[in-house]
Amino acid sequence: MKKNVLKKLMCAVLAAACVATAVVPAMADDVVTAEAATKKVTSAYRYHLEGSDKNGYPVNGFSKAAFYKDLNSLPSVKTGKTTVNVPAVTSSIKSVSKEKDNPCYRSFLKFKAPKTGKYVITCTNLQGTDTQSVKILQNIYFDKVIKNGKKYGTESISVYTIGDYEFLYENNYLAKFRTIFDNYKAEHPEYADAIDETYNDESEYVSKHPVNKIKFTTRLKKGQTYVYVIDNIGMAEPCKPYLDEFGSDHQSCLSGGNYLKAYSFDMNIEYRK
Repeated sequence: MKKNVLKKLMCAVLAAACVATAVVPAMADDVVTAEAATKKVTSAYRYHLEGSDKNGYPVNGFSKAAFYKDLNSLPSVKTGKTTVNVPAVTSSIKSVSKEKDNPCYRSFLKFKAPKTGKYVITCTNLQGTDTQSVKILQNIYFDKVIKNGKKYGTESISVYTIGDYEFLYENNYLAKFRTIFDNYKAEHPEYADAIDETYNDESEYVSKHPVNKIKFTTRLKKGQTYVYVIDNIGMAEPCKPYLDEFGSDHQSCLSGGNYLKAYSFDMNIEYRK
């Protein structure tokens, strides 16, 4: 989630700008309102909602016309379960960051709160389409609309992780991870020991942490439109061995960055008293 201080993903380079969020215990399923039908929506890449300059600092906003043109064109989600399809990053997709050698690809949805109160958002069933890397979903969050002088933009709202549900790994993550890294080992047998060590590390991490959902809560105001942000940062792929932070002789072949292929996940939005 945006500006959250997230746990270190095992050896992966999945850096993103974050702020600290509180952790609250898992709550009972006291759902008050939710639409039963499963819906589908495709997120949209837009460039006048948020962004950063060449130094990595957030821009201070956009013109009212440009901002609301992008905001009004966003697909909407409602309470209940929705399958979110995130399009691939093609040559026509631009980074929302002007920072050199650090592209940032974000797509968006919008949500208009039907009531004032607490909402619980759960993301599951992550499906990637790349055969050379595995998707890890981590940076998703809600923004509110703000006005800064004559300019308009978005600002993160407070969110609170429920339990330890901070990351969502692609379905059948370890099996796909093993296949990708075995193929890489066949191409680079000289890296065999480091590749096996990488798989063992990742397998141990997954066995000890919940990676099948992201779950958080936030408070929203009735009638206010919020921007739901999906950051493409978060993936695992093989690379040349390097010494990681776990010890002077501990090698890893795990690399991360932006996931550029299409992917999808299920998102459930619940209103709670």
